[in-house]
Amino acid sequence: MIIRLRPITKEDGPMIVKWRNSPSVLAHCLNQNPITVESNEAFFHQHVLTGNYLQFIAEEYDAKKEHSTPIATVYLKDIDKTNKRCELCIFTSDDQGWNTDNHVIAVKQMLQKAFEELQIHKVYAYTFYRFINEASLLKRAGFTMEAVLKEEVINSDGEYDDIVRFSITDIEWKNIALHEKA
Repeated sequence: MIIRLRPITKEDGPMIVKWRNSPSVLAHCLNQNPITVESNEAFFHQHVLTGNYLQFIAEEYDAKKEHSTPIATVYLKDIDKTNKRCELCIFTSDDQGWNTDNHVIAVKQMLQKAFEELQIHKVYAYTFYRFINEASLLKRAGFTMEAVLKEEVINSDGEYDDIVRFSITDIEWKNIALHEKA
């Protein structure tokens, strides 16, 4: 199985809405509000087509069958060209667990785009403190914990929850890439 990223399209909208609104995915989102096909399409036009977000669908590709199965969406947002930093986000299809090898590969492919194509210095990501599997995914992709933000967002139970900020710099990424090639 090969993991590849393909640019998101407007036609992916219904799939994205289904994934994002599933309870297992929504629980991981800092913004717990459901989305609609219409709001997703507006988002696509406002953020993706303008280049404010760089968003891809991660697919498992079976070369023998010439068939792809979407497993997640991964994207860069808040791309700050002055300070050369941005946020990485990922959410999985509702039938995919977090922290699989394929999700790690997808995150690493996105990091490669950030550091090598966009010349970003630092990529950061946020996760709820309680989601150890999502934190593990980020760590396996090369991120390190930077800070714990106490009672930062309201969770699906209506209570304040702690958030962890992870980050990786271009220098750290180069070291990982060197070790993986060796």
